[in-house]
Amino acid sequence: MTSPTLTTTRSANSSSTAVLDRPTTTGNATQTDRQSRVLEAMKAQYRIDQQVKFLHLQAEADTLFQQLQVMKQQRQASGLVDSAN
Repeated sequence: MTSPTLTTTRSANSSSTAVLDRPTTTGNATQTDRQSRVLEAMKAQYRIDQQVKFLHLQAEADTLFQQLQVMKQQRQASGLVDSAN
């Protein structure tokens, strides 16, 4: 499962821009590292209530992604059963 990571950049006028990037690799350690970096970046720039909203949305997106993957696997499995008959 992959989750978006938050990347921030600073321009010459010291304003910051947050961008969500999809990670290219997966794995528990890599995902944990990314989540830690996201949390650290958020701590410096966003209010607590905004961080909570973001984390809830991220968790909801992860759940929906997992459900989509399960549905795809079920569809593929049913396609294999249909083609075998």
